[in-house]
Amino acid sequence: MYSTLNHLARTISLLIIGLILGQCSTDRLDISIENNYVDISVMRMDQDWPVSFASGNAAQSLSEDLLRKYGLLYELFIQKMIQEGSVHDPMLGDNLYSRLKSDALMKEVVPELHQRFSNFSSHKKELDQAMNYYRYYFPDSLLPNKYVTFFSYFNAQAMVINNDLCIGLDMYLGSNHPSVEKLPILDFPQFFKNKMEEKYLVANAVKAWLLEKMYQCSGNEFLDKIVAAGKIMYLMDAIMPQVAPEIKMSYSNEELKWAKLNEDNVWQQLIEQDALYSKDDRLEVNWISDGPFTKGLPSDSPSRMGIWMGWQMVKDFMNANPEVSLGELVIEPNSK
Repeated sequence: MYSTLNHLARTISLLIIGLILGQCSTDRLDISIENNYVDISVMRMDQDWPVSFASGNAAQSLSEDLLRKYGLLYELFIQKMIQEGSVHDPMLGDNLYSRLKSDALMKEVVPELHQRFSNFSSHKKELDQAMNYYRYYFPDSLLPNKYVTFFSYFNAQAMVINNDLCIGLDMYLGSNHPSVEKLPILDFPQFFKNKMEEKYLVANAVKAWLLEKMYQCSGNEFLDKIVAAGKIMYLMDAIMPQVAPEIKMSYSNEELKWAKLNEDNVWQQLIEQDALYSKDDRLEVNWISDGPFTKGLPSDSPSRMGIWMGWQMVKDFMNANPEVSLGELVIEPNSK
């Protein structure tokens, strides 16, 4: 399949590429699966984490309970996120007791999470809807065991641990939240803070799941990488058909408009620079990694335009080839 796609990209001109990008309007993903409902449970480590401890002994007791309940996620929280050492340290309770008394960020954010996200039902409903489609397209694939929400100390948006889909709620407090505004600019530049909005929560979680379960890239050329990323975005179209593209890309409305209006110019630049078949890793950094804009494009461009272009390639290819299933799309290697 991809040998055809890649050969096409090698030989056709910018004009023909433009025609390909605009030729297919049929939406093969417009389906109804109302009778295929899933209901995945939620565990709330963010709600179980307290605002304060009565004593070191109380902290130790709760820590042991949380370790039994959340396992590896709690270990990562203690060791990597708040960096309090081993969960088996006999002094951990005393350390946590002192930490919650003195950590201004934690004292501000934890009660905010308790209040702001006390009810997770609307997000769960959206996640279940996405997993409903996921099961439809991939009936032999495992669904998440559960959704686990947690306080990440501003370390993680979403990740998959032991088949649990874990979501760091503090990463969605909003760019204007006082705690977010105070985060150091070197670690949290403004372009990143702008994406810390609750409207991106479900899409980011679904993307984390797909990247863990479905991402495959067997080649090392730039085209291989943007097609692999584009496949993930196309899968998001399939399992989140009602979600707007700017939400799936974590773009603003202005960034989405720029991406759509400048596709032809971006293709021309990629072809003129012989970038598609380059093995230069800097292209991945410039075109796929997050940033204030896509390096090599104007400063008003959105970041990750390589992902956007790969998405359009895969979308149009799939619409033009209805015999190719989503399962075949995932497992087909990118090699030529």
